[in-house]
Amino acid sequence: MKKVLIIADPGVDDAFAIMYALLHPEIEILGIVCEYGNVSQDIALKNTTYLLGLAGRNDIPLILGADSPLTAAPPEFFYNIHGLHGLGDLVPAIEIPEYIHPFKMVYQLIEEHEGDLTIINLSRLTSLALTFIQAETNIKQVKQILVMGGAFFVPGNRTPVAEANIYGDPQAAKIIATYGGQVTFVPLNISNHAVISPEVTKKIVAQNDTPFSKIIQPIMNYYSKQYETLLPSINGAPLHDVTLFSYLMKPELFHVVDRQVLITTDGHSKGLTYADFRPNPEYIKNYPMHQIIIDFNIEAFIDDFIEIMSTTS
Repeated sequence: MKKVLIIADPGVDDAFAIMYALLHPEIEILGIVCEYGNVSQDIALKNTTYLLGLAGRNDIPLILGADSPLTAAPPEFFYNIHGLHGLGDLVPAIEIPEYIHPFKMVYQLIEEHEGDLTIINLSRLTSLALTFIQAETNIKQVKQILVMGGAFFVPGNRTPVAEANIYGDPQAAKIIATYGGQVTFVPLNISNHAVISPEVTKKIVAQNDTPFSKIIQPIMNYYSKQYETLLPSINGAPLHDVTLFSYLMKPELFHVVDRQVLITTDGHSKGLTYADFRPNPEYIKNYPMHQIIIDFNIEAFIDDFIEIMSTTS
């Protein structure tokens, strides 16, 4: 079993990543940190509560993450892509639980599962950065950290050079890149290709007998329509966040390189992620090396997504 702590801001693609993790027989979710990003923290909490309720997994702790960037700048949300309530036109009739675990539970989980815990960050990097700068924990006890963020060799999706998760709190991203030693970046050059077509969605729904069977089609349809306004020829929509779980479970499908990752925090290139990809890269002394995924087997990724999302109860 892969023991994971998820940091999320659902959001349609986060929602599918959470569904995938809940359905996967070899993934054990130890907690979900809800923070701002695609939507506000309140909506992220509601949507996560809703998904866990559908799965009958209200035993999974909800943890209160960050509600704004480290600089306290106003957060930017993307309701135009994910819908006013984060799940397309779906409005979950759900209340946030009265008790949400405080952030210190992250430190407790790291201590309890030392060397066996993977942190999967699907949202802005603010909450993750807090695990680096707070004294209560030793982030080196974490087995690995997977981050959905960055753009290498491709344009950004928030600015011409910046991916949204990095741009949303570049100071937090810089902390992680500067002090993390076991971080894998899953950037846009990978996740942009994780497109789930209407045909694939229909195939999943047709053979689906999971707690999520009624919501897969409507939220994916909404998400795809929003992407078609941006990229008319896309034929579906990319499930960026699912790629992290696919890599976790089937790393052999992905091509990974080791590089130092640097972050620009201000100016016209705010949120830029860059690395030295020359044949003989120059490295910064005492700066950590990270992993960057630069390619993957798209067909195998889609087959795996179909298999897990079609799991019968």
